[in-house]
Amino acid sequence: MTRMSNYGLDVRFWDVSHGSAAYMRAGNKDVVLDCGANEDPEFSPLKWLNTSYYGMNSIDFLIISHPHQDHIEDLDMMKELGLEPSILQRPKQATELVEENLEEAREREKEDYIEDAEYYLNVLDEYDGDPDVLPSNPAWSNEGETASAHRADGGIPDRGVTFHHFGANEQIGSDNYQNLNNLSRVTLVNCHGFRMVAMGDLLQGGIDEIKDDNDAMSAIEDVEVLVAPHHGRDSSFDRDLVSHINPDLVVFSDKTAEHTVSDKYGQEANGASVYYEDTEEWKERKVVSTNADGRIRLQANNETDWRALVYGGNYASSKASSTRYQKAD
Repeated sequence: MTRMSNYGLDVRFWDVSHGSAAYMRAGNKDVVLDCGANEDPEFSPLKWLNTSYYGMNSIDFLIISHPHQDHIEDLDMMKELGLEPSILQRPKQATELVEENLEEAREREKEDYIEDAEYYLNVLDEYDGDPDVLPSNPAWSNEGETASAHRADGGIPDRGVTFHHFGANEQIGSDNYQNLNNLSRVTLVNCHGFRMVAMGDLLQGGIDEIKDDNDAMSAIEDVEVLVAPHHGRDSSFDRDLVSHINPDLVVFSDKTAEHTVSDKYGQEANGASVYYEDTEEWKERKVVSTNADGRIRLQANNETDWRALVYGGNYASSKASSTRYQKAD
């Protein structure tokens, strides 16, 4: 097996219209954050990753921020390809809400959601793994290597990539939609001091819960990259929180700029140089989006050695630039 990336952390945010899907190569591990997919043009991130050109044939860690359809739409492909994860993070409190949505989908004969929800409930929600080493331990991302002690609050490890999660432990909202969004797991990824925080689809109630969590607020202060809550919508913009996070770069994953507030996030972001792979140019940016910029990529070794790249080409129908695994003929 050979390494695909020379960086300790290599992240791709896919353009899946109104949805969320990201892939991370963290040390020696394959990590998937949310499972959105695109219907027009048809694009499955998991199928693309699984092709012989790229070669991801297992998922070491699957993170589902919350099980709304735009975050689990690729689960049918996960089932088809046999990519059940070794470790799973998801809001366990969401089971009842998904069951309600599944019942409604059956009444309306929404076959696409039915398949994804049934897989979530019958396979993923029954997951009961007990790994020897958790992704919060820097030893996990570099399997077989010895790592020093790690901080439970998501602090800077001596080596390795770590993952920490925060979020509400009970439903917050007046209906199914709000409750599911506010159960979103907040994911903090730390690569030798480079930090990225992904906020799921938190609405104001869930954001207030994070703001009341001292451990969470300490962990997400002054990070390099913020993946904005609820696709960058105005309804989830909390200036105090974004100012506390103090990101260099903000990422939106959405199909349109109609409801997003890049101007507000831009006022709080510090800015970062972004490389345009299509034109081979560098530009200073504060906010990037899958809608406007296509595939977004982050590569990091530490808090001073990292870069952001965007690619607006049709990667959905193109081969990966290089293979991950050296396969036998």
